[in-house]
Amino acid sequence: MFFISMHITFLALVTLAAASSDVKGPLTDDFQAWLAQHGYDSYDFVRSDYGTQGSYGGKTANAPKAVNPPVVFIHGNSDAALHRSSSVTGWSNSIQYFLEQGYTTAELYATSWQDTNAMNAQSRTHDCKDLVRLRKFLEAVLAYTGAPKISVVGHSMGVTFARGIIKGGTHSAKDGKCDLGAPLNKKVEVLIGISGANYGLCSCEGGSPTFEKTCSKENGFWPGNSCGLNTLDCGLNPLPWPCSGVTYSSYLMKLNADKTAEGDYVFSMWSLADNLILYETMVWGRSTCHIPTSTGKIVYPAYTHMQTKELTFKDQYQMIKFHTIP
Repeated sequence: MFFISMHITFLALVTLAAASSDVKGPLTDDFQAWLAQHGYDSYDFVRSDYGTQGSYGGKTANAPKAVNPPVVFIHGNSDAALHRSSSVTGWSNSIQYFLEQGYTTAELYATSWQDTNAMNAQSRTHDCKDLVRLRKFLEAVLAYTGAPKISVVGHSMGVTFARGIIKGGTHSAKDGKCDLGAPLNKKVEVLIGISGANYGLCSCEGGSPTFEKTCSKENGFWPGNSCGLNTLDCGLNPLPWPCSGVTYSSYLMKLNADKTAEGDYVFSMWSLADNLILYETMVWGRSTCHIPTSTGKIVYPAYTHMQTKELTFKDQYQMIKFHTIP
């Protein structure tokens, strides 16, 4: 019986993967026209350089308004809005599932940020260009749909971008200073953070010059090199010595010091087998994937880093729709 159940589940996932690869964008003509009329053209939310897969969302003749609170999906480092390849899968699985549950294109939104070249992954950080652009995307969706609240789902680096643009305020980065404006938390119903590095990455320990930007002590994922008597061993669990007061990336410390919840409901999701975060996601004795303001969490035993996004669409839907943990 177990084998049959697993076989059926596998076939369902294969079927969904095939269907989700058919999810096509970009932003609808109606949304594109609205963006042009309201001064958003310079942000290139459409990302036509990725053809139909660079963005998603907007009203159509069959979906003239948002009934459900709109959902904005923010992908991670070197990913894209929608499926482009076996390694760049975007949010196609999630969008396909939400559509099957009755959501429409007027209620589901995504845009690609930067490029999908994994060779460039080490150069990405929380810079002002991307913070401002993604903040403007949230603001545009709120204004365009007229919805009083939206929900936001982030994966990997998309989690820490999402938290930053919701919290707003000023930031300093290598590309300058920026003011994101007032907090948006009162306009966010649900925030889901999937496999985010909220306390940094142990692979960034020691300030590796190879990953200088991504591991930046200012705007990257530097986890701090010591905590108490523990030094350069942030992934150990349990730690050999008591640990408190660790200093890590300034950007992340600022996010975590603000105890205001990013939405009415905040959920964290991660896997103990994450092949990118490693160490069962532990950083100085706590999971880096746990958003401090979380109202609930889901911990999976065996998903890879990308699978925590690709295979959890049902759980994402339940948290968005019913505000409960499966």
